[in-house]
Amino acid sequence: MELTDLEVFRAVARHGGVTRAAEALSKVQSGVSARLTGLERELGAELFARRGRSMDLTSRGRAFLDYAERILILAEEARACVRGDIAAGPFRLGAMESTSASRLPELLGRYHALHPQVALELTTGTTADLIRDVLGYGLDAAFVSEPVEIGGLERLAAFREELVLVAASEQGPITSPAQVATRALLVFRRGCAYRKRLEDWASAGGAPLGRVVELSSYQTMLGCAASGMGVAIMPRSVADMAPGVSGVSIHELPPDIAQAQTSLIWRAGNGTAAVRALAALVGEGGCCGQ
Repeated sequence: MELTDLEVFRAVARHGGVTRAAEALSKVQSGVSARLTGLERELGAELFARRGRSMDLTSRGRAFLDYAERILILAEEARACVRGDIAAGPFRLGAMESTSASRLPELLGRYHALHPQVALELTTGTTADLIRDVLGYGLDAAFVSEPVEIGGLERLAAFREELVLVAASEQGPITSPAQVATRALLVFRRGCAYRKRLEDWASAGGAPLGRVVELSSYQTMLGCAASGMGVAIMPRSVADMAPGVSGVSIHELPPDIAQAQTSLIWRAGNGTAAVRALAALVGEGGCCGQ
């Protein structure tokens, strides 16, 4: 078994077929197919269920992908060690939507200038999804909202956020959870740490929660809030930078709800050179607006 076999296997798993995997790897399809067939023969197991051009991982394939990811990460760490621990190669970073929009542009610009050999791939998601992907080797590191109460992770404090409520401009002052509980809550899907804070606070008033509207972007949330559809929760840094949105009002939350810590997390004992370089930049105050 060679590292190239594992790289081919991972690419087919990620892209769902030989054709797109070959394009991503800049290899011919016949070579990718041959590598994959040889790997399955060596392992004595089918790694994919083939349905025309579509290829889905079998249960054995999903189990093997975890090991393949770990082996390839270790191989890259070994190369970096031999090269003098230079941050290089692929780096899969995750972040919450708000962090990606308001905090990362300057930080990642500095990171790229210092470590141009790193091939950074940024993915956004909820805190729950990002933690799962870090633990499952789908991401090398991620920016998530505290508290993180799961073992197997290392963390570094990165940003402090002030969460605010956003409502229509004609909305009067919001001073209690009872005023929010019966309104539609404009939120991301379950797993969003800010959504949980809003739901917990709104339900503290004793009234049953109103309708929950799941949206996919803060820009949409702001527009829906401006229309009077409901109320949204987001970092003030996002609300302040949203372009072209009018007709909204900003409402402060109690400190125990409003103050949110964003941390950089990675698997315990598995920080690659690229991850350590980012952690060093964060620790040196490379995060604008900490």
